[in-house]
Amino acid sequence: MASFISRLLAIHLLLQLVSPLSYADEENGPPAEKKAEDLPEKAPDPSEFRTFTSARGNKTLQLKVVARIDDETYKVQNPEGRIFNIKTSNLSRSDQLFLDFWEPNAILNLKQAKLPDVLDQMGYSVLEMTVVESTFFVTATVDGKTGKFLLDPSRGWSTFDPAAAKEIGMTLTQGRINFTDNTGKSSRSQRGAVKEFKAGMVSVNSHEFEVIEVAKMFRAVPANTIGAIGGDMLKKLNALVDFGGKRLFVRANQ
Repeated sequence: MASFISRLLAIHLLLQLVSPLSYADEENGPPAEKKAEDLPEKAPDPSEFRTFTSARGNKTLQLKVVARIDDETYKVQNPEGRIFNIKTSNLSRSDQLFLDFWEPNAILNLKQAKLPDVLDQMGYSVLEMTVVESTFFVTATVDGKTGKFLLDPSRGWSTFDPAAAKEIGMTLTQGRINFTDNTGKSSRSQRGAVKEFKAGMVSVNSHEFEVIEVAKMFRAVPANTIGAIGGDMLKKLNALVDFGGKRLFVRANQ
């Protein structure tokens, strides 16, 4: 019994000696991580800076545009990180034009930028095109009716199918186009205006179409093809065609 009590006393004494060390470890905790302010700052990207020239042409500065305060004042940053305002009247004409077109998060390095990203910065939206026997098609909506339109940039006018014209209640008059269809028969178009032609995010109002049966003008026309987009409509859409990527870029008038 005495031996057992002696062991308990020895264990109790050992715990008293070890416990302070354990508490000290818990209080100190794990080694502190390096504070964010102690970490080295990321070096500025040289491509974000532009060489600005004074109006007199005798001074230059490397600056990054941060924000537009108003049409004549911009907030800029130099490579050392200092931020201040500049007036366009103190800059060269070239720099003034640059600032006129500057937008936040704009793509400045065009050598590395991808075409869709550049056009997106310019306000374009993209429509995917399908191809049938080397003819390109996009989907558009005319006065609530959605269908396929083939791209016909070689003609200065756009085409709408008579059946679709009847469905949307288009008022028709005599057209101006005489044509010979695929069967060798000569015909004259009718003409009518739509209230709204919508391609992607872009709408064109009050546009006139030559109303001709599309299948008689073009070969290999897929089902639900209701018209053709000619040069007149492509111009109103501010269209850019990427035939290789099968994409049509359109933009509303500014």
